[in-house]
Amino acid sequence: MKKWKILLLTFLIGGLLLLGVSSFAETKPVKDISIFYIVKASNSFYWQIVINGAQLAAGDLGVKIKFQEPLAESDVAKQVSILNDAIAVHPDAIVIAPTVADALVPGIEQAMSQGIKVILIDSAANTQDYVSFLSTNNIEAGKALAKEFVELIKEKFGKAEGDIAYMTSMAGVGSLSQRDQGFLEGLKEYGPGLKIVAHQYANNAIDTATTNWENIFTANPNLIGVFADNNVTGDGLARALQLSGMAGKLVAVVFDNDPTEIDGLKSGILQALQIQQPWVMGYWSVFYAVSAVEGVGLPKNVDTGAFIVTQKNMNTPEAQAILNPIEFHKNWK
Repeated sequence: MKKWKILLLTFLIGGLLLLGVSSFAETKPVKDISIFYIVKASNSFYWQIVINGAQLAAGDLGVKIKFQEPLAESDVAKQVSILNDAIAVHPDAIVIAPTVADALVPGIEQAMSQGIKVILIDSAANTQDYVSFLSTNNIEAGKALAKEFVELIKEKFGKAEGDIAYMTSMAGVGSLSQRDQGFLEGLKEYGPGLKIVAHQYANNAIDTATTNWENIFTANPNLIGVFADNNVTGDGLARALQLSGMAGKLVAVVFDNDPTEIDGLKSGILQALQIQQPWVMGYWSVFYAVSAVEGVGLPKNVDTGAFIVTQKNMNTPEAQAILNPIEFHKNWK
């Protein structure tokens, strides 16, 4: 683990040196830097992974960090309130994952106007007034998953023709819209014989997703494949496949890698997980926040990558580091 950590720290610091900084401590001692960290929800394993990465990075650098987030992603008003509270205490930097593209813009722009460095992660906001944005390239990740989806359908049914459905966790969320866009573009390119017969939203609630999937199965008995665009809709899909007796009868692919999805992959209920790298996103974002405070010229957009895991590759070291990042990184010293 120590070797991996040294390599990552070398990569991050080396990259920042290439951007023209010779020290993290040119304007302010690192130990005095304060960061307010706001993700979308506390009830999501995905965001727990992000926070874990950020916590370890803060410990490695010795910076002060405060975490606060809504309970659920659907509580946009709460996230807006937390951002306003963060601005009021005037940290050196704010790292935030905007739940929706518009509602957080006034706070982000206010923070920047007051000299607080803002780093966006995961999802974009409708403003260019921030330092850096670290995220998955969701369009490309969605497109790559569509290609895998089509190949899995060919393996199971002999050809990529028939009815499919997909579910979006929440309307108006940039990252979800982009991965759906990429998936649909990929279907047109790789599986033009596939027909979308149902698309629903889940209001980012597992129970709603489960019920919606069951209704989709009932209304569309000829489905050969389904796609869920985050861990909430993925969890609901795994549950619905079991409850309806549809597990194994169609191809099911999802984004993210919370425990229910991983168990679904192991048991064959799900056939592929498109996994972002939330731990890397969390870890890197703290380095970028510190670098911004220190006056480093940073790239506007940073792709933190994605990795498709199937039953064929899930036991490889590369897949295990992404499937279980908290466990993988817990012994870093």
